[in-house]
Order: sequence, then structure tokens, then C-alpha cells
Amino acid sequence: MREKALLEAALFISDKPLPVQELGKISGLSEGKVKKLLEELDVELTQEHRGIGLLKIDDNYHLKVKEEYLDKVSHLTPYADLSRAMLKVLSLAVYKKDITQSEIVKTIGNRAYDYVKELELRGLIKTEKSGRTKILILTEEFMRYFGVSSRQELLDRFKMKTGRKELKDIYLSDFAAFFEKFEKKRG
Repeated sequence: MREKALLEAALFISDKPLPVQELGKISGLSEGKVKKLLEELDVELTQEHRGIGLLKIDDNYHLKVKEEYLDKVSHLTPYADLSRAMLKVLSLAVYKKDITQSEIVKTIGNRAYDYVKELELRGLIKTEKSGRTKILILTEEFMRYFGVSSRQELLDRFKMKTGRKELKDIYLSDFAAFFEKFEKKRG
């Protein structure tokens, strides 16, 4: 079906998740038809011989590499050079929703200002002014890069991987180590 192929091509070429509305404009199809075709594409991509999958973030869609192939192709990603310190900032932002830059500085030190700025430039976080500090917010680009649809999904993966049931049982060093392993898979 050519319409589905057009949607797949749009998702492939886009560097960001695309909303159903935009996919509808590209294809000339109704949102309902786009969603139906995306469901079909998702089923097709789950087959074993496919190397990519469909990622849904809210009502936005993106193609992602399946986990079993990440170690072979991850060196091609533009984020393979994230430092341990930047991963720690990201870990803190995932671990504690709406964490402030000042809290990160207290944990990591003054270099955190540089790390936050760099992560914001890369599009992995955005910041919003809150009094004399900023709140860090994970972006769709972060979700796309880590192949998750939400912060909660990443926390759930961590809990499942470690066997920890309560979020309070997740210690920062463990969380940072989790991200390090996640990053090594990618690069």
C-alpha cells in the first residue's frame, strides 16, 4: 500500500517524532486513516526480520532501532559522546521530575551549569525559569533517543531490570550506572 509506504518514509526521514496531524497533511489522509495505517505498520515492524520499530510518544510517532541491534549500530548516533557527567544530569532529571538546576548544582557541582547548557543545546532537555533557577524538562528528543515513550517507561524499565519495587529504593549512583550501561549500548 503506497499510503503506508509514504508514512513510513516520512517517519524514516524525520529527525523528530511526527504528530498524526502532520502525517495526515503529508499523506492527504484523515487522522483516523493515518492511525489505522500506523497500527498496521507497527504490527509489520514487530516481525523478527525487521530492524526497526515504531515508537509512539503521546500522539507523535517515530521510528527506532530495536534493542537487539543497538550494540551494532549505536556508534552512528550523534549522542555517542555524552559524558558521564551529562548522563548523571539526565539521570537526575529522570529520577526526579521537575528537578531544578540548583538541585543539580548542589549534587554535581558548578560544572553542572555547563552540562545543562550542553544538554539543552543538543535538545535532550529544555529549561523553564522558576524564580532564580530553572526547571529541567525532558524533551521528545530525549524520549526518541532513549527509545521510550515517557519518563515513567524508563523508570519502569529500571525497576524491572534491578528488581526494585519502590522509586525511593532507586539510588542515584545506581541510576547513573543504569544510564551508563544504556549509553554503552548506544556507543
